[in-house]
Amino acid sequence: MANPLLQTSDMDLFMSRPRNRPFFNEGDPSGAIYQVESGCVRLQKMTEGGRRCVLSFCYPGDVFGLGTHGPEQVDAEAACASRVARLGHLGLQRMLQSEPTRAMKVIDAAYGGQEPGSEHVVMISFAPAEQKLAWFLAGLGQRLGQSVAGELLVDLPMMRADIADYLGMTFETVSREMTKLRDLQIIDLLGLRKFKIQRAAALQSLALRGSIWPSKYKTQRGAFAFAPPRRLNCAHQADGLA
Repeated sequence: MANPLLQTSDMDLFMSRPRNRPFFNEGDPSGAIYQVESGCVRLQKMTEGGRRCVLSFCYPGDVFGLGTHGPEQVDAEAACASRVARLGHLGLQRMLQSEPTRAMKVIDAAYGGQEPGSEHVVMISFAPAEQKLAWFLAGLGQRLGQSVAGELLVDLPMMRADIADYLGMTFETVSREMTKLRDLQIIDLLGLRKFKIQRAAALQSLALRGSIWPSKYKTQRGAFAFAPPRRLNCAHQADGLA
């Protein structure tokens, strides 16, 4: 975890949870700020019909707990065995008095200031399934990948069902699109929880433009070259396929 915003001395509590156990639920008392020490935390919301929408994943060093990233609006669950540190309300007040600049950075991050929120909304609303998954895997590689002999090894801290609920896809579509990327030798699947990015440029091209083919073979419709856009609902309601 490189250069975390919060240090051990700032914290008043450390919590560990196994997969699918909550750090807080929507409606719990608010005001505390959390930092992921290890593992991955899933910020999610349940619809009235019982469907789950994953809004964000927090990785080691990420801070959450306020606004759309806090118990005012979401549940926070461990996507895998995870450890989180908490800075309580009184500790935050002390930091605001002694280190106001750092405190404001922490507060901004806890509101989701470092998250690609608008990009995520555009992806789940308009992009086809292959582009959604490429965008997610490319970002995961940049964040968690370990370079080995010119390739990136990435441990998946979440299950494929979590990815599906984050991208507005079904589990089956996530698995199918991963297999396609493997067959194109863009990635290699090393079990259910690990993959290798073999052709990073091709994955990035697919993530940005929805195609790995040269632009002369694409339709001239801007950044996205796929069927007319249609707005999607939460996970399992549409796959975003053309």
